[in-house]
Formats: sequence, C-alpha cells, structure tokens
Amino acid sequence: MFESLDSSVRRVPVQTVVLGVLAGIITGIIADLLSGALVLGGALLSSLGFIALKSFVNKYLPSDKARVLPRAIILYLLRLVLICLVFLIIIFYFKNKVLAFAAGFSLVLVSVAVEAVRNLAGAKKWKD
Repeated sequence: MFESLDSSVRRVPVQTVVLGVLAGIITGIIADLLSGALVLGGALLSSLGFIALKSFVNKYLPSDKARVLPRAIILYLLRLVLICLVFLIIIFYFKNKVLAFAAGFSLVLVSVAVEAVRNLAGAKKWKD
C-alpha cells in the first residue's frame, strides 16, 4: 500500500506541471498569452512547493523532535513567507491577472485528487 503512495507522491508534481502546460496553452488561446504564462507559472510554483514540502517532511519528520522542531518550524514558516511574497509580487505587477496565477497554483489540488482516486480505485480491500 505504501509503495503506491510513494509513487503517487512522485507523480503529483509531474502531473501538476503537465496540467499547468495544458491549462496555460488553453488559457493563452482563449484569453491572452500573459494569463497563460501566469497559469503555467502558478503550476510550476505549486509543483516546486510540493517537492519542497515532500523533502521537508522526509528530512525533519523522522528526526529527533525535541532538537529539530524549532528549526523545522522556522524553515516551514520561511517557506510560507516566500510563497506569500510571490503572490504579493504577482498582485503588485499583474493586478488583473491574479486569478490566472491562483488557478495554476491550485492545479496541485487536482493532481492530488487524481492520485487519491487512483489509489482508492486500486485498493482491493476497503477494510483490513
């Protein structure tokens, strides 16, 4: 069960980028190229954020909690601040295009949902 979960976690960033490229192309055709680029940029940023979160969890979760916890909290808060700064920059420079960036950024949720459905459909038993 956990093997498929690990492969699902590896597939999520790739699926997010693929969805971002597709959504960016469609948005670029329907709306304008800047909106398409922002959708793609949001998908790339969320994919990088997912990879960073995965490595953060793999590095700090199994460690000695008493010693590592303050540093882990500071690094996680720094990650959140950086994401907020990127959003603020997008809002500052592209006031009318924030929704395009947010749509691309939220494509990671679609990828996670696809992997959840894939894992539930592949489960042979619902209960142990």
